[in-house]
Amino acid sequence: MSILIKNSSELKNYVIKIIVISIVLNFVWEMVQMPLYENFSFSAKTTVFCLLASLGDAIMILIIYFIGSALFKNYSWFARINLRTIVYIAIAGLVLSVSGELIALNLNLWNYSSLMPKLFFTSIGLSPILQMIILPILTFMIAGVLIRSVNRM
Repeated sequence: MSILIKNSSELKNYVIKIIVISIVLNFVWEMVQMPLYENFSFSAKTTVFCLLASLGDAIMILIIYFIGSALFKNYSWFARINLRTIVYIAIAGLVLSVSGELIALNLNLWNYSSLMPKLFFTSIGLSPILQMIILPILTFMIAGVLIRSVNRM
């Protein structure tokens, strides 16, 4: 099966939907989880930091999207989420989040507060791992609903 896409504007439409949904969902998650990090308070500086983090999260979700497009040989693979795509998204999110957290912790980009639950037998925070498993699934589900509703018109 070849990669199915009608035109480049269709791909652009998919990418824009994924980016916007991803930034909104991740910004909310980033703001809510701030008490789990050291030296963060609800301020303008924290809001900007969370917005920038949300952009980074959106890039990771785009990586999941494009690898999924190659893997499933279809740019609209997320339009019909099934168990196979959920497993793929969860594994990809887990790999990206663990890698990202390890890099960030080693570079001292942030530290966890005592409130942060840890991933079993590691020093990696559980919240950012769950974030990159749950929110990509939600992002693709919402984008899929939007794509299907437009296609019905």
